[in-house]
Parts: sequence; structure tokens; C-alpha cells
Amino acid sequence: MIGFLQGKASTVYSGGIFRRAAVIFLLLASAVAGVMFLLFHVQWGAALAVTRANEEKAAEIARQRIVTELNSVLLDIRYLTQQQFLKRWFERGDSSSLIDLANEYRLFSMEKRVYDQIRLIDLSGREQVRVNWSAGNPEVTPRSRLQDKVDRYYVHETLKLSPNGVYISPFDLNLEEGAIEQPIKAMIRFGALAHDADGNRKGMVILNYLGKRLISRIKALTDQTAGHLWLLNQEGYWLIGPTPADEWTFMYPDSRGRSFANSHPTAWARINGSDVSGQLMDGGNLFTYSKIVSLASSLPPAKPDSNPTFTTTEQNWFVVTQVSSDGLANRRLELLEYFVLAFFALAILLILVAALVARHAQRRKEAEQHWRDSEKRFRSLLESAPDSVVITDTEGKIVLVNAQSEMLFGYQRESLVGQPVEMLLPDRFREQHVGHRRGYVSGAKARPMGLGLELFGLRSDGGEFPVAISLSPVETDEGMLVISSIRDVTEVHEAAREINNLNNRLERDNNELLALNKEMEAFSYSVSHDLRAPLRAIDGFSQALLEDCADVLTENGKSHLERVRQAAQRMGFLIDDLLKLSRVTRSELQIGTVNLSLVAQGVVDGLLESGARPDVNVTIAPDLIARGDARLLGIALENLIGNAWKFTGDRPSARIEFGQRITNGKSAFFVRDNGVGFDMAYADQLFRAFQRLHDAREFPGTGIGLATVQRIIRKHGGDVWAESETGKGAAFYFTLQQEKAS
Repeated sequence: MIGFLQGKASTVYSGGIFRRAAVIFLLLASAVAGVMFLLFHVQWGAALAVTRANEEKAAEIARQRIVTELNSVLLDIRYLTQQQFLKRWFERGDSSSLIDLANEYRLFSMEKRVYDQIRLIDLSGREQVRVNWSAGNPEVTPRSRLQDKVDRYYVHETLKLSPNGVYISPFDLNLEEGAIEQPIKAMIRFGALAHDADGNRKGMVILNYLGKRLISRIKALTDQTAGHLWLLNQEGYWLIGPTPADEWTFMYPDSRGRSFANSHPTAWARINGSDVSGQLMDGGNLFTYSKIVSLASSLPPAKPDSNPTFTTTEQNWFVVTQVSSDGLANRRLELLEYFVLAFFALAILLILVAALVARHAQRRKEAEQHWRDSEKRFRSLLESAPDSVVITDTEGKIVLVNAQSEMLFGYQRESLVGQPVEMLLPDRFREQHVGHRRGYVSGAKARPMGLGLELFGLRSDGGEFPVAISLSPVETDEGMLVISSIRDVTEVHEAAREINNLNNRLERDNNELLALNKEMEAFSYSVSHDLRAPLRAIDGFSQALLEDCADVLTENGKSHLERVRQAAQRMGFLIDDLLKLSRVTRSELQIGTVNLSLVAQGVVDGLLESGARPDVNVTIAPDLIARGDARLLGIALENLIGNAWKFTGDRPSARIEFGQRITNGKSAFFVRDNGVGFDMAYADQLFRAFQRLHDAREFPGTGIGLATVQRIIRKHGGDVWAESETGKGAAFYFTLQQEKAS
């Protein structure tokens, strides 16, 4: 029957813990889910802002490459229209000068390697010189093969130019005998008038620029965008498009309906109507565009007294990047999956925390109930005691009496409470008793008061009777109380025995509380150790799955398994740090003389041996001596110097200093660095366990180090604080006071 009742009690106890743990877990999980939901939206907003900025950068770089390339062609054509060989031929008109000019064009083509043809055409439209690229081997065309180009559009457009004008043709494909040349050859034609020394128009220079070079330079930027990088002409046709079939469709009658303008009419209307550049959302797609304008505006004048720039007839082109709605959705989903995995990893930890908190709460509730039961037992013992028990405070005021006191002294307890205890003594003992009472309170302990003296009590009717009094002090939340056990002399031994039993029981209650606290500490330590095995299993089997089933896992699956391993390993680090923090808390101080300079140098040597960045400039003041526990102070310096080493990682000239100075009138040791620093508005969070002020991906860690430092310094009776400014490093100060160490 007893075993059955014990089993039922154990079941009720376990069920209570489970319900309490479930409630705590739900509350914590809800709070964490809410925080992570907000973090997700903030992170997604930041990611989208970065994507927008990257797209704007890619579009601007592409625009600059186009402008730079075409401005280079403008400089070339200005050079060719003003070169001395051409002026000489205009002046002499002989065949020798023309041959020299042709050879100069051939050498120019070989050096530049970007022109399909370089031609000099007279005002009648007849070619005078033509150099063909010929697949990298420039050739001068014989005069017998020179052609009349008077019917060509670029000749007519060039003849319309002002003296400083340059004609730039549309970007299209080269035609041979009315058909598109195969393989296709993207081409831009540049034309400019040439003048003799007197400023008379004598002919024109025509450059057939090979657009393949320009297209290749733009396509090379594809890796800098999250989506597609396109080039459009002023009609909205793709010159660089999603697929080869979408490009140059304006050159093919059967494909002219395929264009960016037709595929994205709303986006095209805004892009075409824009003056320079911008960004827009259309159909869930993110479009970033930049307009090519004013090609020649940045060119210097050919001569100090000439016009500052060319005038050009170029058409508008647009660099456009597209991040598709699917691409944005996939990036958002990837970010969401990361947060979901992080939430589940945290949920595992929350389950453990909830279980620990619930168990602790249950134990505390039991302890409180035990105290109430003890108080009830005490009152029961007080009332059932065969002796008179009078409880007083340190001023001698009666706080509580039992029924035996009423019977012994003949007073009702209501008339005794709040009165000085001396009212229970005959007049002749009262003055002397006040001195004994005060002396007892100053060094209170359980002992007979007035040992060897003949003591008497005074009843309410004035009658006296011999008594023996035993005293016991009790510490309570309201202060110390003195329990006086009063009995007739004939029963003194029995009364002393009862009081002794009562004191023993109170001592056992205190011991049970101490044992309970140690049990809770041992439980936390055991749980932390027991978590290692499942974490190693998660990590190990995840690695085994990656190695044994790599051929059947998708890249996404492998990524998930890697994240599982990282989460398990991080939880292992958290457990290790929790154990370290627990050991620091339990450690007893072994005080001695410690050379902190040697300890700090040992920490630096250890960091260098472990492969830490070797070019950090470390300054350690010599012979900094302190009184403390050498092992614990070593742990504190290891955390402080390690943090300084970590947060100066991105500094080209990292500096760390360990020294001593007077701060706020106290001698304090410090570790100072020139790292990333932090905002002092968050200084009160530095020494909280698991509290971090920087991104864990940029600066790894668990957030336990500074909490460990604080506990070590406080065990030494000192204090620790920090001073910092964002981007300008941080300084951590600590004091040591051996006389306050505990």
C-alpha cells in the first residue's frame, strides 16, 4: 500500500513538471517566434536593399564601359581626321602620299584590333583608302577593288555634319549584298569629315567598329548581377537579351514582334521616358536601367583653341538588369528556410530550458511548502511545549508566547505581545536583566542566560517563582529573534532537552536547503553533460549521411545537412561554455601572488601557436603584480585578450595593449584594442550570458566570455567595466581587491 501511494505521488509530481514545462516552452517559443519573424522581415528588407544597390552598381558599370569604349572610338576618329599623313595627301594628292596613308591605317588597325574597316571616302562617295580587318591580319584593299559608296546612308549622314560632328550609326548587324552576314557581325559605324589646312572639306573617315568587343565587356558583368544584364536600343529591342533568339530581332522581319518593349510594355514605357537611370518593379520583376547619353561630353578638346567637345548623332541605348519575380521569391524562401531551421534549433534548446526551469520551480515550490510545514510544525511544537516559550526581538519586546506562558505567568498572550520582557521579572532583577540581554544580543548564540544566578519569574498576581531560562537566537526576514524557554527549576533539564530538539530540527531544515541547492547544481551539470551525446549523434550521422549518400542527395539537401551539423556544433560550444561558466562559479579561490604580465604573455603565445593572425602589435606592461587566483585570472585574461584579437581582425594595423592605470581613484588593469568597438548605449548588456553586440557570422562566439570574466573578477571582490566607441576600438578595465574576495 505504501509503495502504491509513493508511485502515485511520483506520477503526480512528474505530470506537474511536464505541464509547467509545456507552458514555459509555449511562452518562450512564442516569444522567440515573434522575434525571429521580425528579424526575418528586417533581414529580408536589408537583403532586398543590397540587391537593389548591387543591380544599380552593375547597370552603372555597364553604362560606364559602353561610354568609355565609344569615347575611345571618338578619340580614334578625331585622330584619324587630323593626322599628318592625311593632311599631306590633301596637300600633295600624289599616289605616294596615299600609299603612306593606307599603310598608316593598316598599322592603326593592327594596333587597335577593334575595327572591321577603316576607310577614307572623298566627297563624291568614292573610297580612296580601305583597310579590312581580315580576321586579325589587316589588309589594304587594292585601288581596283575600291567601291563607290555614294548611296550608303552613313555617307549621306556624314556629309550633313558640322566641322566638329561625328555620325554614330545604329547598333546593328553587318549586311553583305542585302543579307545579314554569317556568322553575324555586330557593327557600329562612325563617320567624321576631314579638312585640309585651310579648313576646306576634303573627304570623310568611316570606322566600322566591331561590336563584339563591346558586347563581351558588358556580358562579363553578368556575375555582378543577381539576374540578367541586357542592352536595348531606342526602340526597345534586345541587343543583348535573355537568349540569342531574342537578340537583333529588328533585323529579321519574322521576329520583329519579339522585343523587350512588347514583353514588358509597362516597364519599357517608364524606362524609355526616363532621362538617365532608375529602378522599378513590374509584374514582380525588379528592373534597373541606365540610359547612354552624351557620349562625347567628357572628351577634351583636340587643341587648346578648338571646340571643347564633339557633337554626336548617336541614338539612345539602355542598360537594363532584371531580377525575376521567381529569383526574388527563391531568395526570400532561402532566407525563410534559414530562419525556420534556426527556430527549430532554438526550440530544442528551449525545451531543455523549459524542463530545467520547470524542475527548478517545482523544487522551489516544494521548498516553500517545506518551510510552511516547518513553520507549522514549529508553531505546533511551540504550543505543545511543556515549558513557557517567550520570543522577543533584539529590543526585548515580546513577539510571541505560547499557551504555557499564559498558564505560567497568568497573563493573556494579547496583553504580553509588544511589552518588554522585563515585565515577567521581579523589580529587583529588571535593571540587571537589561544589561545581560543587550550583551547577549551583541554576541548571540544558544546558551543559558544568567548561568549561576538565582532567577525568578513574576506572575500577574505578583507571585514569584524560581525559573531557569535558555536562550536561542533565530535569524528571520524581519531580523533576529530570541527564543526564551522558561520553566520551573525542577523541570529545567526537560525544558533544555525540548529546546535542543527544536534547535536541531531547525538546523536540519537549513541543511536540507543547502543539500537542495547542491542537488540543483549537480542536476544542471549532469544535464549539460548528457546533452553532448545526442549532439554528437546528430553531427556524426549528418556527416555520415553526407558522405554515404552524397550521390542521391540534392545540393539543397546537402545544404540542409550542413546547417544541421553547424547548429549541433554550435549547441556543443554553448554547452561547453555553460560548463566553463559553471566551473568558474563553483571554484574556490586559491589566493596567491600573480604576475599578470607573464600570464598575458602566455595567452598571446597560445593564440599565436593556435594559428591566430600573427601581425597583431601587442604591448604588455612589465611586472604587473596582483593578489588572486592565478588559474581564474588566466581565464579572464584569455577571454579579454582573445576578444581583442577577434575584433581587430579586419584592421590592417591591429593593436592590443595590456597595462595598468588609475581610474576613478582606483588602480585598474586594462586590455585595450583598436578594433570595431561598440555603441556604449549597449554597455549594460556586455556581461550578460549569451549577449552579443556583433554578427556571429562576422565575429564567431557564444557570448559567454565576458560573463565569465565578470564572475571571476567579482569573486575577487573587484569590478569590471568597458569603454568604447563604434569603429574606434574598446577598452576593458578590472580591479582586484583581495580583502573582498569570496
